[in-house]
Amino acid sequence: MNNCALEQPEPLLYGTPSITIRKNISRNGGQPFEDSDVLVLSSRATSDTHSKDSTQLYLDLRLSKPLLPESTIKWGFAGIRVTLSSTPLRFRWNHYIDSQGRDSPPDEGTMTSCDGEEVETGVGVNPETGEQEKYEERWIEQPVPPRTSFAFLTSSREPSESTGFIAILGDHALAMRQNHSPNDTEFQAVRMRISTSSSFEVLFRQNADALLPLLESALSGVDSWKGSPWQRGQEMTLQESRWTVWDAGMTGEN
Repeated sequence: MNNCALEQPEPLLYGTPSITIRKNISRNGGQPFEDSDVLVLSSRATSDTHSKDSTQLYLDLRLSKPLLPESTIKWGFAGIRVTLSSTPLRFRWNHYIDSQGRDSPPDEGTMTSCDGEEVETGVGVNPETGEQEKYEERWIEQPVPPRTSFAFLTSSREPSESTGFIAILGDHALAMRQNHSPNDTEFQAVRMRISTSSSFEVLFRQNADALLPLLESALSGVDSWKGSPWQRGQEMTLQESRWTVWDAGMTGEN
């Protein structure tokens, strides 16, 4: 693994990375249900997430339940989340790769808190029907202990130009990739559970013969930090392809 630091340091990031799972979703005022195992890994933000124009990198993978190696992708996408307003708190999730295609309407939602859960409401595409529908999703953020290693990587210096995204945080690791070509139907994805720094389990993979070694190489790189994490903006080589660090470090440290 070859590393190369930027000549100019990137701006600092704020807050902590997050692990979020979806509790349920309801559509058009119907009863809440959950037919997917949804995991979202999000980086730190460029400013307070309640501040307008704050951005953070995210990966969102939704698999059929129960979660098995032969599960199918209900929806997978990754990109940058942008804070549109603070009152009400409203976000837009830019999908730079998307298993449903990248020409869908903007993905925007309003967030409120209720009983320790984040409630997201909006109008969005139902991946089952392709139609725009009102929805309400309830999200639960999982705790991330202090001194937990994390890394968020993009295949290009600009996330909007990236075809691949990697996230490693706590017990979880995600990788997704999709070519920006006229034929972008092959969506690649891997989800792992990390037991120890040197032990992990592949929970799901699709079209991942090349992607899985990339994620394994990134995990090996995180394991070899020895107190010196990668720096934001640092470039490196994973399996002979160039990647850029969007965010990395240890929770509880600047």
